Amino acid sequence: MDIEFLDAGCGDAIHIHYKGTDGTFHNILIDGGMEKGDIYERSLRKALEKIILRHETIDLWIITHIDDDHIGGILRLIKDEEILSQLDLGKTIFWYNYSIWDYDTGIRENNQKSYRQGIRLRTYLSEAGNLVSPVTDAMPAVDLWGATLTIVSPNEQAYQELLVKWNNEEIKIRTQKSSGPKRSTENDYKTKIVDFDLAKEVLDDSEENASSIAFILEFNGKAVLFTADSNPAVLIQSLSRLNDDEMIKLDYMQVPHHGSRFNISNSLLKLIDCEQYIISADGFNKSNLPNKVSLAKILALNPGKEVNFHITQENDQTRSIFSVDKDQKINVHFPKKGSAGIQINL
Repeated sequence: MDIEFLDAGCGDAIHIHYKGTDGTFHNILIDGGMEKGDIYERSLRKALEKIILRHETIDLWIITHIDDDHIGGILRLIKDEEILSQLDLGKTIFWYNYSIWDYDTGIRENNQKSYRQGIRLRTYLSEAGNLVSPVTDAMPAVDLWGATLTIVSPNEQAYQELLVKWNNEEIKIRTQKSSGPKRSTENDYKTKIVDFDLAKEVLDDSEENASSIAFILEFNGKAVLFTADSNPAVLIQSLSRLNDDEMIKLDYMQVPHHGSRFNISNSLLKLIDCEQYIISADGFNKSNLPNKVSLAKILALNPGKEVNFHITQENDQTRSIFSVDKDQKINVHFPKKGSAGIQINL
């Protein structure tokens, strides 16, 4: 199995390709990156071109939640007739949590949380068919030709809270425009690891992120936790139930919400036994993700382990994260030259 965390800026676009127990190659996609700029062309579109070139289909497309940096690229695909005409999405199962409201709001013009985009995507997928919703941790594990997916987020409460928020926002959209993007704050890359107060935590309480579809993928005896922007409390509840409060052994873990300090907690990390952490981020975004304090927590909760961070984009910002910690050996990996992102093999 080849898993590629595509360079989607500070967004998620993931392509999973493997040979199943039926002897056939299969494709699972997760999200699609942002709608703006050239991110679609250099990430999701290239993955789709590979699928088309191999004369394969997309078996499952998991749309984790409605933020632009996760669904924007899929909306670009809907308008990309050249690629869309070569894909048989009628054979694709879509996992997507959405509200049943039906109000056509047009195209969104900024980069905030996007109920407008969610509505557009809902309309398209509803007409295309093969749409599964709700997707929650109440679902039994799904076996896709030897690849097992176990849902760990959202739970029923988080899903219901999304529906309430979605309905309220959809009413507002009829009469007002979304607010503009927030100003960036300064990143925490100049703070040394030893100087962070790792006990201090303020956790994400947004309904959109708590509704993220997160799951454990198991294949060939190995396990990867895909987290999207999920809420740590929701993950803790599901993971504790799955493994009777014991630590869960993972070969790779995607750090939630692009390494945001609001989506990683000490309690969550205490449940995880892992040395390989993947961060889908570029350092250039309004929240300065990844937050270094998140990575410091991972290091602190894994004493004696050789922790490796895999960041999907290499640039001046991401290279500088640990530049003030020259007295420590910290393993940071970036995409190999010529590749479209972080590639792992199971």
